[in-house]
Amino acid sequence: MRNAIHSTLVASAVVIAIATVSQPAQASQPLLPHGGHDQVPARLVALPTPQGDFERAPVRYAWPLDPQRELSEAEPFQAESREFWQTVDAAKLKRGFDVDLSAPGALIRVTPAKGARPLQQPDVRLLGNGRAVALAPTASATQLRAAGMAVPAGTVVMKIADDHGSGRYHLQSQAAEGRYIVHVLEPDSPVALLARADRSHAVVGDTIGLDVAMTDAGREQQAQAGALLVSPEGTSRPVGLRSDGNHLRAKVRIPADAGHLPGLWELQVFASGDNGIQRDARVAFAVSQPTARLAGDYTADRRARRVQVPVETATAGRYEVRGTLYATGPGKTLRPVAQGHSAAWFEPGRGVLALDFGTVKLPAGYGAPFELRQLELQDQVRSSLIEVRARAAKF
Repeated sequence: MRNAIHSTLVASAVVIAIATVSQPAQASQPLLPHGGHDQVPARLVALPTPQGDFERAPVRYAWPLDPQRELSEAEPFQAESREFWQTVDAAKLKRGFDVDLSAPGALIRVTPAKGARPLQQPDVRLLGNGRAVALAPTASATQLRAAGMAVPAGTVVMKIADDHGSGRYHLQSQAAEGRYIVHVLEPDSPVALLARADRSHAVVGDTIGLDVAMTDAGREQQAQAGALLVSPEGTSRPVGLRSDGNHLRAKVRIPADAGHLPGLWELQVFASGDNGIQRDARVAFAVSQPTARLAGDYTADRRARRVQVPVETATAGRYEVRGTLYATGPGKTLRPVAQGHSAAWFEPGRGVLALDFGTVKLPAGYGAPFELRQLELQDQVRSSLIEVRARAAKF
């Protein structure tokens, strides 16, 4: 009897031990609160699946990172412009109009719009103080096209001789018929327009922050400016800028109809300083449709170094999560030790993608606690980045 009881207790202990080992180190819990620069969809949209033969087999892999090497995060692009564009009609070009320049060596290009009369070099005059300005030799439109530059026939390019510096010049053409685009570039100018969006990608419904400043030899100057939000197909809507010291700022909400067209959206800025110098700049960013999102929770197995991330999908497609595993090392500091990817095909509903870092050997001296950072959800069918969380989970 005693042996039977002993055997039963041993068997029970084995069952309990097996169950304990097989259980994850953590139960399901919420992802860490998202930060101000994270991209988290507030809603989902159902879209038709594009035509094509898409990979449907699941895939999961990871590779080691050197914890001593810093991971650089891509910063949003800042445009720095020393140029501007202006569209003029034939009447204005025949009368002539003033162009304020801030440095020698400016390039001026006059391009005929569709249906406008092509121009030749002698057709365009540049005056300074009422006298013709000396021009340095430049390539013709034919030569530029031969060099691979897409300029229409009848384009005139002028380079002001270096002995002509800053000041007000007068551009004129009596041969003009139609509309023309005048492009002025001052490569050596101290005056620059800086424009920066606070992110390079967004999801429909997000808000993009825009910061604009005019500088002269690196010193910020007062400026007047306007801006447009321009879609990939070329439609535009005005953006209101507010003054904030020497900066102009805007909060631009991505419209509900964005993201259906391939290509980048742009914020285009048109500014002039108190000295009359004009500058145009543009910053581009991608817009994604929220076809899926992270469901908001995760399950982590510390022993196996596996993180399971539920995904909520409104549109059928192949979705991928990728993330970076940080481990605790010497000095109890968190350092990156592995990068993981996982992708699979999902129908609308809820599924799970797992990042399996257990296949990567940890560097000596590194281990728990862990943190999952730079967690991204991508729609591979539409090549779009849907969700980004700088810090996602601890375990």
